Amino acid sequence: MKRSLRIVLAGFAVGFPLGGQLWMMLHFAEGLARLGHEVVFLEDTSNWAYPFDPVLGYPVADSARGREIVDRMFRRAGLGGRWAYVSEIENAVFGMDRATLDRHLAEADFFLNVSGVLPLKEEYYQAPVKAVIDTDPVFTQVKVASDPWTRDYYKRHDVCFTYGCNLPGGKTELPLSDVDWKPLLPPVVLDQWPVGQGRGDRYTTIGTWEARDRDVEVCGRRLSWRKNVKYEAILDLAETLRDIPLGMAMSGMCDDAWRYAAAGWEVRDALDVSRDPDRYRDYIRGSRGEFTIAKDQNVVLKSGWFSDRTATYLAAGRPAIVEDTGFGAYLPVGEALFPFEGREGAIEALSAAEADPERAGRVAREIAGDYFDSDKVLTGLLRECGLV
Repeated sequence: MKRSLRIVLAGFAVGFPLGGQLWMMLHFAEGLARLGHEVVFLEDTSNWAYPFDPVLGYPVADSARGREIVDRMFRRAGLGGRWAYVSEIENAVFGMDRATLDRHLAEADFFLNVSGVLPLKEEYYQAPVKAVIDTDPVFTQVKVASDPWTRDYYKRHDVCFTYGCNLPGGKTELPLSDVDWKPLLPPVVLDQWPVGQGRGDRYTTIGTWEARDRDVEVCGRRLSWRKNVKYEAILDLAETLRDIPLGMAMSGMCDDAWRYAAAGWEVRDALDVSRDPDRYRDYIRGSRGEFTIAKDQNVVLKSGWFSDRTATYLAAGRPAIVEDTGFGAYLPVGEALFPFEGREGAIEALSAAEADPERAGRVAREIAGDYFDSDKVLTGLLRECGLV
C-alpha cells in the first residue's frame, strides 16, 4: 500500500492570479492530492512581492482579489482551506491561521518549491526531503552560475528539477554549477481539460510581449528573453496563410497590437483572456491549436524546455506548432506536435497540422496522456526524491 505523504507545496498564485499561473499551481496541488497525499499550498510575499490585481491590471497592496480566486479554485478542486498566503505587506496570514500553518510545516514529509520564489525562512525548510523546480531554464542556470545567493538557494534543496529537459548531463554548453539537475515535464490534470469541441477557431497562444532585463549571456553570446523582436520576422504570416487563421493574446503589446491586427492577426489582450481561469481554459479549448515562438535562450541552446501552457493545448486535443527548443529529443513530433525553425519552417509546420486536423487532435490528446498526465509526472517526481 502506498504511503500518504504530508506535502507542503510552495509557489506563486495569489500574487499573480491569472489563468496560466493558477493552472500550473493547481496541476501540482490537485495532482498530488489525487495520488492520495495531504497537500498544503504556501505562498509568501516577503517584503517586496506586491500582489497583482487582475481587474486593475497592476500590483497593489490589497490581495483580496487574488485570494478570492485562489480560494474558489482550490475549493472546486477539493482543496478548500488547504492554502496559506503569508503577506508581510498586509501583516497577515490568509487562508489558514498561523498555528495551523506552523503545524503543517513541522509535520511535512516533503517540501516542493515550484519556480523557487518562496523566501528563505527556516520554518519553511523543516521537511526531511526538499525539492525545487526550475520552470525558467537557461535564465535560472545563468543566475545560479553568476549569483552566489541564487546558487545557495537552489543548493538548499535535496533535489533540483528543471523544465529544460536537455540540460542535465551537460547536453548543452550551459554551466550547471555542480547542480544535479533532473528533467521534469509539466504535469496536467487531464480531467480539467476536456477535449475542445469541433475544429476550433484559429491557432493562438498566450503570453507576454516583452520582458526587459532578462536577457542573458552564455559563452559570449547575448541571448534574448523577449518575444516581440522575434514576431517581427513573421509579421506577414497571417496574410501569407490566408486559409490558416492566426491569433495571439499578449500582454504589453501597446502600439504593436494594431500593427499585427492590420496584418491579419486576431489580437487580444492576455489580461482579458487570463483574469478568469475558466476563460483562459475556454480560449485554449476553443482554439484550432497553438502557434508560438519561444525565447532565444531556449531555442539557441536547445534546452528542451516545454511550456506548461503548450501541454494544456495538447490535453485539450489541440495540436501545437512550437518553435524548436530541442523537445523532439524526448517527445514524439510530426503528427500533433510540430517543432519549427524560421519563417519557412513555420509555414511548413502549420500546413502539416492542417493536413489531417482530426488525427492531429486525437494524437495531441494521446501525447498529453502519455507524457503530461499528472499521475505519471508527479509519481515520477516523488520517485526521484525517494518518496515512493
